[in-house]
Amino acid sequence: MRRDSREAVYKILFAEIFNEDNGAEFDNSVFREQNLTEKDEEFADLLLKTVREHAEEIYSVIDRLAKGYKAERVFPTDKCALTMAIAEMKYLDDIPSVVSIDEALFLVKKYSTEDSANFVNGILATYKKELEANEDN
Repeated sequence: MRRDSREAVYKILFAEIFNEDNGAEFDNSVFREQNLTEKDEEFADLLLKTVREHAEEIYSVIDRLAKGYKAERVFPTDKCALTMAIAEMKYLDDIPSVVSIDEALFLVKKYSTEDSANFVNGILATYKKELEANEDN
């Protein structure tokens, strides 16, 4: 299930906040812990690579939309969910934005706070509108 894939990526990204050099062995151990199927592992790997490849651009989106907060000041749990959802919305065209937002909110509600869910939803809803406006132009 892609939800399990996202949760695995979320855990890996959270760990990277505190230790950047976890390596592929750590990633694979998290994938095994989540009992990912081969297809789910492929999606998790794609999402993880996308986030890592575009991290600076994604953080600049967070900086711009999180009024009064820089990406480094956002709760780590929220930052991981935002990063994943923005990566999906911007770079993985086969996933509807509403799905990315819903999945991010699921993770934030599970691992963070209700206030965080509102914060994350606000940023992602604004970003979704921006992407839609750019498509119309």
